Amino acid sequence: MRSPDDVFQDLEADRLQREAELRLIENIAARTEVEAERNMLFRSLALLTYAHLEGFCKFALLAYAGSINALALPCREAAFPVLAASLGDVFAALRNPNSKAPEFRNGLPDDQDLHMLWRERTFVEAYEVILARTVEIPDRVVDTKANLNSVVLKRNLFQLGLDYPAVDRHRGAIDRLLGVRNAIAHGDALRVPSADHIRPPHSK
Repeated sequence: MRSPDDVFQDLEADRLQREAELRLIENIAARTEVEAERNMLFRSLALLTYAHLEGFCKFALLAYAGSINALALPCREAAFPVLAASLGDVFAALRNPNSKAPEFRNGLPDDQDLHMLWRERTFVEAYEVILARTVEIPDRVVDTKANLNSVVLKRNLFQLGLDYPAVDRHRGAIDRLLGVRNAIAHGDALRVPSADHIRPPHSK
């Protein structure tokens, strides 16, 4: 089983590789004397910076979820956020309006409250079996929606029980980068990002 240090080293290696690529393009742009070429490089850098931010967040969150899964914990021993993230299929069945009590499918009016009561009872009856399941956080829990802003990032952290308020101090930079990326990606030929739009907060 991989240790937390092993996972941390993977995250650091991924981060350093992404940052090195961004610095290379930024340095080339800084040395370019032709304004049109410099603007093109800054626009490309904005797109790549966003791609690396989203890519690293997905990589890190999936690595965390994978490490939790590798522990093979019974659900009854997991923290509440991890437990909830593992039981998406159970909750989906509980909320599914098409899941109906077999005893009342035919011959009676379609009573949605009755079917919900049946689903709730089924959940309670299976509760001990559910808690004995092994924790398995599915990959779909991590979802950046291909439009990663600060709220989406906080949502992903919250789902995994991580420190989502830590995003707040970077909210402006994350949301500004997404805005620039979207403007360029949606065809704004005049939008030329500055270095401040692209450079991570810790490098200023």
